[in-house]
Amino acid sequence: MNIYYTGSALNLSALYMIAGSGALISMKSGDFNLGGEGQIYLGGFVSAIVLAKLAESGNPAMSCFAVLTAVLAAFICTALMAGLSAVFKIFRNADFLFTSFIASAAMIPFIDGLVSGPFRSTTDNLLATPFIPEQVRLPSILPPSPLNASFILALAFCAAAWCLLNRTAWGRQLCILGTSPEFSRFAGFAGRRLSLSSALLSGGLHGLAGAAAIAGTYFTCHQGFYSGMGWNAFSAALIAGANPLLLIPSSIFMGFITTYSNKFALYHNFGFDISSMIQAVILFLIAFKPRSK
Repeated sequence: MNIYYTGSALNLSALYMIAGSGALISMKSGDFNLGGEGQIYLGGFVSAIVLAKLAESGNPAMSCFAVLTAVLAAFICTALMAGLSAVFKIFRNADFLFTSFIASAAMIPFIDGLVSGPFRSTTDNLLATPFIPEQVRLPSILPPSPLNASFILALAFCAAAWCLLNRTAWGRQLCILGTSPEFSRFAGFAGRRLSLSSALLSGGLHGLAGAAAIAGTYFTCHQGFYSGMGWNAFSAALIAGANPLLLIPSSIFMGFITTYSNKFALYHNFGFDISSMIQAVILFLIAFKPRSK
């Protein structure tokens, strides 16, 4: 039982790392991407449909093509979703935080309708898409827990995000833009291009988190699988202080809090809302910083 819950916590932390990398890149640009929930849902839905349709023949070459297509489709769709908020900010001076949240709030019921309607599985009673074939599922690492190869990929994403932000001209310019937009403008940086590219990358990474959840954990896109994932990833990014490497321990921390608070609610006959309360109290205490003398 301990192996199962430990693996479940690490599996959740992997999803938080991938989505948190997207949230962190958005923060570095000076924006806050609050559309993570809808972007994760969209990425999971698109990847589930592509994998179920293209990999059903069982052909190994077709399965590889299906995986690549699903990942690319999930990234592009969610990148465009976040990029739309950046376009509104650039050309209409709209608040990125507000528009990303509204887009997510509109996307969730839209996908709910697709999942319960034309894309619903005809062989199961779940409000979900058809299950993806076994040959395109991510390999398990710690059975019988849901921990899978996405954990290794998540570590690589965090390392890549650190290199991108700290070892490339694009990343350094993005950090300067987020810290001081005025200085960035006077230095001649392409502020609009930086804002748009960071939004596209942020949205795309959230979509990849949704694809990883489908390919490694749920194997189908069911209503509500994304619930809490985007906000917990955002919290992990805040705890990390916008440092991609610190996102690893903060995501693991959030994964264990989520898993074991749900376990506590289950074993002590509490409603699962108490897990959110426990998380809120812990995060509230973390938010306090010692006053400098």
